[in-house]
Amino acid sequence: MAPSGLFTEVKKHPWIIALVVAVHLVVIVMLSINLLDDTKPSVPVGKKHQTINAVAIDAKKYDEREKKKKQVVQKKIDDKRALEKKKREQALAVKKKAAQKRAEQKKAAQKKVEQKKAEQKKAEQKKKQIALAKKKEAEKKAKEKLAKEKQVKERQAKEKLAKEKLAKERLAEEKRIRDEKARKLKEEQQRRAEEAAEFQRAMQEEENARKQAARMARLQTLREQYVMLIKQKVEDSWMRPVIKDKGQSCDVIVTQTRMGDVIDVAVKSCTATAGNAFQRSVESAVHKASPLPMPSDPELFERQIDFTFKPR
Repeated sequence: MAPSGLFTEVKKHPWIIALVVAVHLVVIVMLSINLLDDTKPSVPVGKKHQTINAVAIDAKKYDEREKKKKQVVQKKIDDKRALEKKKREQALAVKKKAAQKRAEQKKAAQKKVEQKKAEQKKAEQKKKQIALAKKKEAEKKAKEKLAKEKQVKERQAKEKLAKEKLAKERLAEEKRIRDEKARKLKEEQQRRAEEAAEFQRAMQEEENARKQAARMARLQTLREQYVMLIKQKVEDSWMRPVIKDKGQSCDVIVTQTRMGDVIDVAVKSCTATAGNAFQRSVESAVHKASPLPMPSDPELFERQIDFTFKPR
């Protein structure tokens, strides 16, 4: 047995320690008596060692016996668990089989009920069909009778209508001639009114188009002035980088609030000679120019303004 195993067993059985301590105490007492009594021979050293060794051997044998007992107990527990598991599985199989049988019986009973319902439904449908056929036959006879009566009435009504029709046709022709003359007069008046309205509408559209073109031209001019003011303020705020090159420019998109405060600056593209330093200087200039100038006409305001920054 390993020392750690012996130590564990000793912890589990503390009386072993008590036994060992008691043996040692007896040995010490005997040695003390021998030392006090010079007349009695002292206990040989070999005898003392044999006693301690015997205690250690007995403890080892005890540990082995306990271990074997535990193995036997554990085996009995394992066998009992295996047997219980087998019994549970057998009981579960029996329950499953019984449940399956009940399900099959229930299914068979349900099938019988459904068959009975289907037969009842079929009988009811047949009964309804017979009743419907009788009803249709009665309706057919009633319709034939009504049709004959209707034919007689219609013939009499047609003869009466034919006489009335001749009289109405004469009156209608006279009325048609009068209405035709009135319609032609009204159409002529309407045509002249439509021609006059079309002329007025064309004149108004021409005037509106002229005003719209003038307005758009004015707004375009004001917008160009508005963008120019923004570019001028950005250029006034621009700090020229150390490395400079003529002809540098960047396309800038500025996002602003209604008060002209700059929210974001995005540089879309720069010329080939423009480097990162130039781009950063442009972005910084736009932020420094915040708030941006307001347009003279509120209609010209745009949340995003794009322009090309090209310093002089």
